[in-house]
Amino acid sequence: MRYDNPPPYRRTSPSETDRLMLREPSHLHQSFKSHIQTALIAIITASIAIIIYASAFNTCNEPFDPEAAERQEREDIRLRLNMFWTDLTSHPCTTYATREYTARLVNVPSYYNRRVEACMAIPVKIHGVEHTPKWCEDHGPNNVIGHWEVDQHEPDCASYWIWYKDFGCISPGSGQRRIEHYLENIPSGGDWKEFCATTPVNFRGMHFTGAQFCFNKNQATWGHWVLDDESCK
Repeated sequence: MRYDNPPPYRRTSPSETDRLMLREPSHLHQSFKSHIQTALIAIITASIAIIIYASAFNTCNEPFDPEAAERQEREDIRLRLNMFWTDLTSHPCTTYATREYTARLVNVPSYYNRRVEACMAIPVKIHGVEHTPKWCEDHGPNNVIGHWEVDQHEPDCASYWIWYKDFGCISPGSGQRRIEHYLENIPSGGDWKEFCATTPVNFRGMHFTGAQFCFNKNQATWGHWVLDDESCK
């Protein structure tokens, strides 16, 4: 059979080579986009770091102005002179001869941002004696709470030891002796462990600020001491 002209070329399906050639531009495009995005992120990150560093550098190198500091101190003193405590409240005993008190600091300006410092510096009279707070809570200008732990003139918080018992040597040759006391007058609501550990006592010519070991049995609190004793060797 003779053809004057070749039959028209008809592609039935793309070959594997064709598919690779078609995909190659897309792959290059995605790779290029990825590199561009990475470069942009790096540039933005570096710019932010430079701005932060420059800001910190300028802040740290600002010259100290003694006159401005003095004016600020005078203003603080003036504002604090107008602040005062109210709602002084007593709470349960916390440790031996010690009771917690709280009060609220009032007349604090809404714009004043050194409330905790003011709270810690302003005293209150308890039993006729001025005390500054042990710690403060800042819940806003009208809700600054001071906390005190007062260990003077609190007889209701004074526990004491009775029923001295000498249990003798712990064991032959131990060189140690065991002493026991019963703790009396623990305040209502008081933590027996705290009072046992902080109630002082004197015996055998020695002073102790509290028991070495404490235990509670049948609603009774006992303190133990283990002492070096040559007669137990």
